[in-house]
Amino acid sequence: MLRPLRTRARRRPVLRFAPDAWAKLVALRDFGPTEIGAFGIADAADPLAVVDVRLVTQRCDAARVEFADEAVADLFDRLVDAGRRPEEFARIWIHTHPGNSPAPSVVDEETFARVFGRCDWAVMAILARSGATSARLRVRSVVPLEVELATAVDFGRPFAASDLAAWRAEYRACVSPRAPADRGSPFADPGAPWDDWTWNRAHEEDRDELPA
Repeated sequence: MLRPLRTRARRRPVLRFAPDAWAKLVALRDFGPTEIGAFGIADAADPLAVVDVRLVTQRCDAARVEFADEAVADLFDRLVDAGRRPEEFARIWIHTHPGNSPAPSVVDEETFARVFGRCDWAVMAILARSGATSARLRVRSVVPLEVELATAVDFGRPFAASDLAAWRAEYRACVSPRAPADRGSPFADPGAPWDDWTWNRAHEEDRDELPA
């Protein structure tokens, strides 16, 4: 007698944060009433393991974040000088929501598609004030792929102690509230120099890796 086929529930891939990176993100969220945006710095050996969270100069309100293009390009240059590759720092876009819902807004979706659409892969992760999270991996291929990610804190890896003073200083240096009448868009310029930097650098590396 044939038995009915049982399908095993697939476990979602996990976006894992080092404990100190997670503590920093929560602290940055709670330092002010607005959204904040950041880049997740990934482990060189594990692209879905976030080991640090880095801010850049930005203007924020309760619904959106606008990065300063030159500040993003400067951060990327410094990380390359430190020996990191673009896939370690330019693929995980993290931001917070002041409300209880981590669901991406229309602006979030438009920004993710426009700014990260040319990347071979990218992640959008959101932490709400309530502690709820959402994360999605988008892979650019002949057949585009999107996968919802679980979020977890990885206590199995070494981590540093919290440093609230340094995190607060980074927040104060980077985050400015935006006037209510200012309706600028996040990652404001579609031709942003940092976006071009990422795209061009990635293709330079692809060319470098091609056999002669």
